[in-house]
Amino acid sequence: MLEIVVIVVIGLLLGFVAFALVGLLRVRSLRARHRGRLATIEPQHSEPASLVGVASEGRVQTRGVGTLALGDTHLLFAQLLPERDVLVPRDAITSTRATRHFLGKTTGSDLLLVTWDVDGLTDAAAFSVPDVGAWRDRLA
Repeated sequence: MLEIVVIVVIGLLLGFVAFALVGLLRVRSLRARHRGRLATIEPQHSEPASLVGVASEGRVQTRGVGTLALGDTHLLFAQLLPERDVLVPRDAITSTRATRHFLGKTTGSDLLLVTWDVDGLTDAAAFSVPDVGAWRDRLA
């Protein structure tokens, strides 16, 4: 009887260790891919941010946390999960402003609203960032 208990406990421990290792490898892989996506624009400045939404994707979309990064030629939001990018050429940005309302959603703090125009198509995205004023200055 004791042998069966020991075998079950060892099996559970090995299963837990295997589960933890797989999780660790997935997190490391996610971080490496995230860093690689950010490196594509050679960022001058980046910081954690949340995407509230992209106007062209409509009202029902997945919000997410990630990194907002500013390079010489592009603004990039690299979302962690689900993995997706919002890439905006800096010379296409037509305006930035602070708002608390976007796509029918209201927040208790200011959001950074970035509007851009590519080939005559206007789009916008709202981001929750720690300092909206500083981001507006960087994008000016």
